[in-house]
Amino acid sequence: MLSIVLGVFLLVTAGLKIHGLYTDPYAQESILLTPRLLVAVIEVEILLGLWLLSGLAMRAAWLAALAFFAAGASANVYLAVEGQRSCGCFGRVEVNPWFTLGLDLTATLALLLCRPPPLSVLPSPQAKAYLFKTALAAGAAVVLIGGACLLWNDDLDAALSQLRGEAITVEPDPTDVGEGAAGEKRTFSVQLSNRSAKTVRILGGTTSCSCIATNDLPITIAPGATETISVEVRFRGSPGRFLHRFYLYTDAEGQRVVVARFMGRLTASGK
Repeated sequence: MLSIVLGVFLLVTAGLKIHGLYTDPYAQESILLTPRLLVAVIEVEILLGLWLLSGLAMRAAWLAALAFFAAGASANVYLAVEGQRSCGCFGRVEVNPWFTLGLDLTATLALLLCRPPPLSVLPSPQAKAYLFKTALAAGAAVVLIGGACLLWNDDLDAALSQLRGEAITVEPDPTDVGEGAAGEKRTFSVQLSNRSAKTVRILGGTTSCSCIATNDLPITIAPGATETISVEVRFRGSPGRFLHRFYLYTDAEGQRVVVARFMGRLTASGK
């Protein structure tokens, strides 16, 4: 029963991540989840979820699930201590890392209390069970092949942007601005690439007390071309790691707003 519950849970969380990745590239906004790592986590969740539902090699599946949820608990401890407001585990649904840590620890404890026997007894072959496991195996193969193609892609961001129909991509994303004290300013550069077949104008961007992205705007980017702009940021907020967004406004059909991010660490005052 536990394997079914955890298997369904993993498939649901993977589905939420896929939905967020397709509809909003920044839904899983976490300092730990790069696009490549996010695709890998989705693939692991789907494969592990299907494995738990299949009932095959349950002791090996138990060990894999135990390692997965223990690793998830460790990651959520880090995110919670760093003050992240969302773990990024559920796509566009924001969930506090402390809550997700509780889920991971509960799953880990349940797995420790419900160990499978040393030698799992396979059920007698039946037509329905055989078809069910065959379907799960086919699904796992599709996920494995599709995920591998994405992970081996030289430009994963471009591939994901094409899937979402985006014209402009930002690199690097996020940009690491390093450490700084409250009030300190930093300037960094980002590259804007036009992936479409039409010329795109970047008309404006974020202008606030903590971020100015309009110094080099407006600019025009030809099809297939890349332009560089500078962004000025000011360290603000509470000490610890941070991940913030800024926005660029375009005349591209279907992508009037380009979202980009920067990250860093705000040091305690006087340090």
